[in-house]
Amino acid sequence: MTDESASQADGPHELLAAVRDLTRQVRVAQRGTWFPLLVLAVITLVAIPVYRYAPYLDVFGTCRYRPEHTVCIAPNPAELGYWTIALVLAYAAIAGFYIRRSRLRGVGTPIRPYIAVGVALAVLMAAVSIWLTFHPLLPVPTDPFSTDPVEIEVGPTAWLINGLASPTAVIALALLVLAWVEHNWALLAYSLAYLAIVMVLGGQIIHSTSPWYFLPHLLVPAALLLLGSAAFALFRPTTEAPVR
Repeated sequence: MTDESASQADGPHELLAAVRDLTRQVRVAQRGTWFPLLVLAVITLVAIPVYRYAPYLDVFGTCRYRPEHTVCIAPNPAELGYWTIALVLAYAAIAGFYIRRSRLRGVGTPIRPYIAVGVALAVLMAAVSIWLTFHPLLPVPTDPFSTDPVEIEVGPTAWLINGLASPTAVIALALLVLAWVEHNWALLAYSLAYLAIVMVLGGQIIHSTSPWYFLPHLLVPAALLLLGSAAFALFRPTTEAPVR
């Protein structure tokens, strides 16, 4: 009788342990972290020629003209348009990847929250950037053609809003949602570190006449995304769900 009681007591515990182990295996099988990071790294690298060679579209009337000299006090709308379209297309590709992966493995991934938040953040980024064009948080020089160095004090509010409105920060915020979707603590730590780095970059004011002044703001995030993609691809857990 004692043996039967022990067996009955152990049964639910063993079943619960088996369910937990199966849940862990399913969560591992759902993860495809390397692919979103790779896609986002690609669109960040493609942004480099857009920043360098895209003509300035003065749709907001923010440019000041003099003979053989033009100064624009707002970012190029072509860059904003690129990021909005590129991010939406990137999330469409990521959604397709996860859908195909779930069909092959027979294990679905609740990827909709990540895609929805990513697209919403891309649209919100465009709206905030347009608003900042007409309501700048940083002081606008009275003489935009002056070559004298101007010391600009950036307050915490201006630094935070301008930083979070940057495309690289928008990518990081969406990755936090992906970490929650995948129950991936490693991705959560990576996303927080990535967000901190791009926020620091976004808070820097660069005074340069070089047409490549923007490179650190794109190359550093792209390198981080590529390294993250490689790390998650190489060191992902080996536990996999059976393919149907």
